[in-house]
Amino acid sequence: MQTSERQAAPWAITGARHGGITVSDMDRSLEFYAGLIGLELVWREELPATVIGRIVGVPEATGFDVAFLQIPGSETQVELVEYLGVNKESGAGSPSHHGTGHFCVFVQNIQELYDDLAAQGVRFHSDGPVEMTTGPNEGGKSLYSLDPDGYVFEFHERPPHATA
Repeated sequence: MQTSERQAAPWAITGARHGGITVSDMDRSLEFYAGLIGLELVWREELPATVIGRIVGVPEATGFDVAFLQIPGSETQVELVEYLGVNKESGAGSPSHHGTGHFCVFVQNIQELYDDLAAQGVRFHSDGPVEMTTGPNEGGKSLYSLDPDGYVFEFHERPPHATA
């Protein structure tokens, strides 16, 4: 079914809530997301498995260490979840593998961001910001970084002609 053929539904999406990332070690991930890149910790709590275990379909989890971080200048948040009481297996892989994902934020001074984070040991897919040469983001620059678990976190500097 093509998008233009979609029938009107009795429901509607009304906004963005959050993007979620499963982590292996919450403290280490908070050091990266809040400490290094500057997302703002809204709250963190260890939650029992009762309701969340049913929502995520992992009944063997004994609990969840959950943190919500605010993206500065945005209403969108990033949810970090550490599953407790389960074998931890990495889902990290090449960005070309289906089932993987990434999260992107807008930044200013992307070269300085790269220099600073690389000096602190953050890993990247490229050796610096890559300038877009075609399309609607022509003149903009992007970087794929890796969080401590190998999840791709993208930084994007808008093209000079773009409006925020």
